[in-house]
Amino acid sequence: MRNLPGMLMLAGTVWLVWSALGRRRSAEQAAARGEAPPALHPSLELMGGIMPPLVNLGLVIAGGQVAFAFWLTNGAGLFGPLDLIGFLALLAAYSYWLGMKTRHRLAG
Repeated sequence: MRNLPGMLMLAGTVWLVWSALGRRRSAEQAAARGEAPPALHPSLELMGGIMPPLVNLGLVIAGGQVAFAFWLTNGAGLFGPLDLIGFLALLAAYSYWLGMKTRHRLAG
């Protein structure tokens, strides 16, 4: 049961990547049909350009802190190496998902 959180986070990683790829595929199919996403309000366009890099910076900081804490404790305790890998993979998958979500908007 020690590696259960890591396995669950890896499953979440797979789901996020699958969801991101599905969004990209749907957006490409909509573009091929000639559909365009609705225009964003100018203030939302600015936020859409600024927020993903800020979120990614936060994810890098969070991942670095957890990896550093894991290194300091030599992996002792309830958080094993598979859990660390799962957590870092989940952060990377969320970053990828966020990029796909902001880059490939869908109509409606």
